[in-house]
Amino acid sequence: MMGSPAWNPEISAVSPTSSSNPRGSERGVYFRFDAQGIHLHLPATLAWEEVWDDLVWQLRSRKPYWAGVAPLTLWCQERELDLPTLQTLAVLLSRHRLSLWRVQTGSRGTAIAAATLGYSVEQSSPLEAIPPVSPDTTPLYLRSTVRSGMSVRHRGSVFLLGDLNPGGEIIAGGDIWVWGRLRGLVHAGAEGDRGAVILALQLEPTQLRIADQVARPPEGGSPPNTPEVVYLQEGVICIASLQDFLRRGV
Repeated sequence: MMGSPAWNPEISAVSPTSSSNPRGSERGVYFRFDAQGIHLHLPATLAWEEVWDDLVWQLRSRKPYWAGVAPLTLWCQERELDLPTLQTLAVLLSRHRLSLWRVQTGSRGTAIAAATLGYSVEQSSPLEAIPPVSPDTTPLYLRSTVRSGMSVRHRGSVFLLGDLNPGGEIIAGGDIWVWGRLRGLVHAGAEGDRGAVILALQLEPTQLRIADQVARPPEGGSPPNTPEVVYLQEGVICIASLQDFLRRGV
């Protein structure tokens, strides 16, 4: 779960052989192959029992197009997958040498379940295709550790109760609050919101970004033992203690 497994790029040119479902209907579950690995697409509207039956049938009936353990990205659209369901799905895939490592979803509940299990998460469409953030975009609340190789993306604000480890990243259209140690990459206001802020109980990032501005932490030194806020002032990324930030009313 901590990053993408090894993948043979020669597989990228292979497409699955078409075959008909024994029940005589197209269920909408399908696989796609590219240089990044294997992509499993689940339909958004069919009953889960139907989706599961079709997936099991496809995995059992088709000849594997991958050698060894292949990385898999799950595309589940707006379908809500809770933590036990996602765990069961990952176990099924692993029995067929498929390693789930990233979840692409439009469901907030599915995004939380995936992040809790340690998978990289990308909510909705890629940020490049997301329209400007509206003030009422629902925040994403996570109680987890974002480990190396994990990526959490959300079009609103992200509130993490836990640590962001080196090699992990959070990209948000709004604010980013890390109620723990922030030691990875964070990008707040990713759609151009220059008023977005980053807050952490302990700030030790590899890189800080707000809107179109980028900063790296100074070399050496120990972080202060106090919550800090990162914000933009006159186009420059600034860092202040939470107490000073609130007192100044920046």
